[in-house]
Amino acid sequence: MRTAVEYEGKPVGWLLWEPDAYGVQIEVDCELPSGAPPLLRCYGETGDEPLLVGLPAPEDGRLRLRRHLSKETLKAEGCIERPPMAFYLAERPRQKADAVPQTEQSPQDEILQTPDHGKPPLRTGDAVLDALLDSGAVHAERIQEGIRLHCLFAPNRPFGLAPAFVLCQVKGDEATLDWTKKDAAGVAASDNKQDII
Repeated sequence: MRTAVEYEGKPVGWLLWEPDAYGVQIEVDCELPSGAPPLLRCYGETGDEPLLVGLPAPEDGRLRLRRHLSKETLKAEGCIERPPMAFYLAERPRQKADAVPQTEQSPQDEILQTPDHGKPPLRTGDAVLDALLDSGAVHAERIQEGIRLHCLFAPNRPFGLAPAFVLCQVKGDEATLDWTKKDAAGVAASDNKQDII
């Protein structure tokens, strides 16, 4: 499915939503709206809380994003049966009129926080891996021992987890990295060795 992406009510590009056996592959290509804030995220309107699609990166004068959302993420966001009704770019998600005010969280709460309706995304505590998550090129989900990072992989193309390739496993068209408390306390993809909680 290919559909329009809007910014402040006006179409600025498109989003390609392609379901596969593991979830959905997403590609976003939008013009950079003039006067827009430096960080625009792409959201999907679900009728409930918005789905965070990701953070498009500037590329050749446009905003582009390629990523994979797992079935678990789609199920948690209520998008397993059908895609969101509309997509838009914004600094933060549109709030429902009856939204409950957010409570303050400590920095520790941000580590390994499940991405859920305005709360911080999952964090590893490693500067390199968290930067990859922020870029939208890598997706994270909670596993029993910590966090699983994953992205699309093709042998002839760059992939999101390349800066941590020595820690990755490749199965088919997906690269994964399981980041556990043991990893955070020991060898990391960068010099930042903060424990995850």
